Amino acid sequence: MMKGLWVILLVASSLASACAEQPSSEPEPAREDMMGVLDATPTPLDASVSEDVRVPMDVAPTELDLEVDGAVAVDSGPDAMVLDAGSTPDAAAPTFESCFEDIAGPDGSGPNYSQHSPIVGRHCSGTNHQDIEGVQRVVFLGDSVTNGTPNDLHPLCLDNDHFFRVRLANWLADRFDLSKGEPLGWEQWEAYSCLYDGAPGQQTAGAFWNCARWGARVDDFLGKVSTRQFEGQERLDYCRDCCAGGDCGPDGNCVRAAGSLALDERCRTPDKSLFQCVPGGVVEERTLFAFTMGGNDVAAITKMGGEFTRDTPEGRAEIDAGYPTVWAKAREAAQFLEEAVKFMTDPERFPNGSYVVMGGPFEFTDGTGQVSACRPSTIDIPLVGEIDLSSLAIDVAALVGLSEWAEPSEQRAIVSFLLEEYMRITVEHSIDYVWVLEHFCGHGYVATGEMADESNSCYRPDDPSLWFDVSCTHPNDLGHEALFRLFRDVIEE
Repeated sequence: MMKGLWVILLVASSLASACAEQPSSEPEPAREDMMGVLDATPTPLDASVSEDVRVPMDVAPTELDLEVDGAVAVDSGPDAMVLDAGSTPDAAAPTFESCFEDIAGPDGSGPNYSQHSPIVGRHCSGTNHQDIEGVQRVVFLGDSVTNGTPNDLHPLCLDNDHFFRVRLANWLADRFDLSKGEPLGWEQWEAYSCLYDGAPGQQTAGAFWNCARWGARVDDFLGKVSTRQFEGQERLDYCRDCCAGGDCGPDGNCVRAAGSLALDERCRTPDKSLFQCVPGGVVEERTLFAFTMGGNDVAAITKMGGEFTRDTPEGRAEIDAGYPTVWAKAREAAQFLEEAVKFMTDPERFPNGSYVVMGGPFEFTDGTGQVSACRPSTIDIPLVGEIDLSSLAIDVAALVGLSEWAEPSEQRAIVSFLLEEYMRITVEHSIDYVWVLEHFCGHGYVATGEMADESNSCYRPDDPSLWFDVSCTHPNDLGHEALFRLFRDVIEE
């Protein structure tokens, strides 16, 4: 369906767990998180990938865009960004293929989004299933991309005007005439925690909430519940009420169902992000949920698969069986996401309506899989200056210790399945999905800068700008600007 897109998807597994986690009401396996603020770790790819992999064009023009030399100037004024054109506003209703025709192909590789018949926005920034209007309350959820992280140029917690969450919140406040509360409280809300523990700086300010955290995964929305304290019919009744699909789970823990208000106390997971940002169960204000999520889940799946080798009987059995343990993890991740979306779109909880706009993972190798390309040559430290790191040849992939899969084709299939599930959930629950992965292609470490690979199929001669910071996994100022505009496009149309 999408020729070569699986290359990008596998690199999307570079998004990994960060340094801080939310506490869980049930004991869960420990997560091996990186030190520092990295939310992502790159993943080695199959070295046999063809060099002619095609990747998508960038953000398409909207009715207010001005076309300049084949590119699109989004907005006008001194701070306007120029993004590549992907479609025209007067064209026929777009599809994913028409938005990203450079990666369309007949070979069927990559995720088949079109099987779910999404409605695509004219902007090609994402889908268009909702007419978002009359918003009275905004809730940000998700991972470190949403919460924001420090880097060499912005090391302080209060240095956050560039975050896409902050840009989007200020735009939403103007668009829907929403209160931001007191100035000091708003400044704290815009920040992540100055304890550098991954938490929000302040959870609420006026009509805005933030429950995003560094290292978050889809299970941080609603979590798991334990069925082990019950036996017989009582256990079956509990599973019916509290487990997604009524499934008790093979290990005594199950995905917590969205459930009804009446069951919230029985199926308690109060520490999870949705219950933190939807306290009391019912929200009268019409609510917009916005988040990025999925990179840490894909990374965990990738790490799990890479740990199975043919050197052990257990590893050989798992590989020869087609990685059933890893497939189960991917299906569970999709189930976590769907239950969370059910919760966010529940008319009993949101009697005056709610909207959901979500973005998935993205990556820094411009579709090549060359994870070693992320070797920052310099780092700019405030009050110190630029420090040369070239002699250190820092290899992020080697630092995180991830390994290639014995059967890369299964890795491709699992990641494609997960992204197709994102789209299925989007369509079936009438929410919207932002194509972050596709739009960040061409702004990674391979196709940008003075040493840009101009033969890269994703290379953008009109704008070979880097959208990643020195972590290689979090957006820099331009990346946050792009995220803001992508989310804004989807919300506006």
